[in-house]
This record gives sequence, C-alpha cells and structure tokens, in this order.
Amino acid sequence: MIKLTSSTSSGYITHLVAIDNIARITEAGTSCQWHGIRSYVRLFDGDTLECSETVDHIHRMMDNERTN
Repeated sequence: MIKLTSSTSSGYITHLVAIDNIARITEAGTSCQWHGIRSYVRLFDGDTLECSETVDHIHRMMDNERTN
C-alpha cells in the first residue's frame, strides 16, 4: 500500500491505497495546484482522491511498492 494525502477544510487526511486499486493518476491543473491539489487519483471502486502528491511522486511510490 502507498500513503496519499488530501486536504480538507479542517486539515489533511491520509489514505492508504493498494496500488492494484489505482485506475488512473492525472496531474491537476494550475488553478488546483495553487490550492494544494497536485494530482487526482481515480480508484477502481469509483472514488477520486485529490492528492497533495505529484504524479511523479506517486509513480515512484508505486514502483517502490512493486519491488518490495
């Protein structure tokens, strides 16, 4: 599992996500990045996480998880 962070109105929430449950990772647009959202992670169960991590960082975490 990898650890992803998303912001809420009262702070931050941490998600532990199985890499097999990730359907798509998309880079957030400039206006969203201004507000701290760096990427959108779409899961196979239909949820979408607005994450503080960049697409590249998530990709590296996924690679590390696969090799361990």
